[in-house]
Amino acid sequence: MLRATILAIVPAGAAEVVSSNIVGYQKVDIQAGFNFVAPQFTTIGDTAIDLQSIRLDVADADATGDENIQVLDENGNPVASYYWYPADWFGGEKSGWVDGDTGDLADVALENGMSVLVEGIDDSTLTIYGEVSNSDAESVAVAGFNFVGNSSPKTISIQDLQIDVADENATGDDNIQILDENGNPVATYYWYPADWFGGEKSGWVDGETGDLADVELTPGQGVLFESVDDGTVIFAPSAIK
Repeated sequence: MLRATILAIVPAGAAEVVSSNIVGYQKVDIQAGFNFVAPQFTTIGDTAIDLQSIRLDVADADATGDENIQVLDENGNPVASYYWYPADWFGGEKSGWVDGDTGDLADVALENGMSVLVEGIDDSTLTIYGEVSNSDAESVAVAGFNFVGNSSPKTISIQDLQIDVADENATGDDNIQILDENGNPVATYYWYPADWFGGEKSGWVDGETGDLADVELTPGQGVLFESVDDGTVIFAPSAIK
């Protein structure tokens, strides 16, 4: 199970806190095996996330070269893997995620609001740093599975994740799947218009009970979003709006 701890969020520069200048870092515990992690900070001065701003807390002497991050292509397929290497394994200046195809330090920008699949060899910790976005994250989904999640450094409700499907176009098949501590999907929540379940507005409904889901997503918690159509936009709120 992912667990996140805020270690520092501080304004950069002036005493007056300007939302776009709030920077900091946060630790997310990961388990051996697969973990979905949504980076909680954008790169300072940018709206995207530099893959290298996700740091694996493993000493160079203990790195195996098997710890990796997998990302999706534009069709929603996991096609790229980046492995955690000490600097002297690839001629770099510091440890980092190395492209599994080229052997070079990966130069990858991740869209804010999307998550990655992290494969850990041992229980460990990721330290994620950067800037707290003052804009909602908006991810364009493909038909099928998408890696998304809570991309802010605070706990949110699953109902804070909204999708741009008009009530009359909802199929009841768009869903979010939550993973257990072993990385297996164990709970599914479906996007229903309000009049389908007697609610006041559209939202994620528990597939078991038919009630509006009362579920929290911790900072950095990734989920699987299954979209019926290409082009559906899923929104995650900024932590400081």
